[in-house]
Amino acid sequence: MKRLLIILLLAMIALYASAAPAGQDMSLVLREVSQWLDAALARAPGQSSYSVGKLDSRLRLEACQQMEVSVPSGQRLIGNVLLRVRCTSGAAWSLNVPVQVSLSATYYVATRPLAANQTISDHDLMPQQGDLANLPGSVILDPAIAIGRTLNSAVPAGQPLRREMLRAAMVIQQNQKVRIIYRLDDIEVVNDGIALAAASEGSPVRVRVSGGNVISGIARANGDVEVGH
Repeated sequence: MKRLLIILLLAMIALYASAAPAGQDMSLVLREVSQWLDAALARAPGQSSYSVGKLDSRLRLEACQQMEVSVPSGQRLIGNVLLRVRCTSGAAWSLNVPVQVSLSATYYVATRPLAANQTISDHDLMPQQGDLANLPGSVILDPAIAIGRTLNSAVPAGQPLRREMLRAAMVIQQNQKVRIIYRLDDIEVVNDGIALAAASEGSPVRVRVSGGNVISGIARANGDVEVGH
């Protein structure tokens, strides 16, 4: 009788185990995160490295057939980040996985003190190597972005240049005599006028022409103003 009860108990345990949903292997979650990071950081500038944090060992999730990894809105994939892992097939759960991402890359600093309204040349920039996790996201990584642009404010020597510090250089000054080019299909007419304000390349500018009329056009790199299409 005792043996029969043991057999029945074992059968009930086996039946319950077969009916219970399979649990998620958490090592597969971490592997999915690592594979996603490998693909995402392959496109990043410089040399990247990362470490994936541990998950709570008490966490129990249903088995997932397909997962989706993403960076939460408003976060950069650098420094300490919580990646979002969501099960998209087989279960309905999501969790955050802590990762630390380092990105060693070349960025550019001022070689000397730079004044406000100064136009940047290649002699004003010096490359530095460092972890972008410790720098603002707008730091200059390509010197071509800065050269030829004008500083909004002074920059001390050795300070990294950032995109928001720069504006396009003025190609037209206020009260400057400019050449106006009217283009319509294959027709081109050239006239002269006086710019009513300073303008950078590609920005609109108003010009006074003979007779006191004012027209609007687009400033070009050579200082001309183009009107029409």
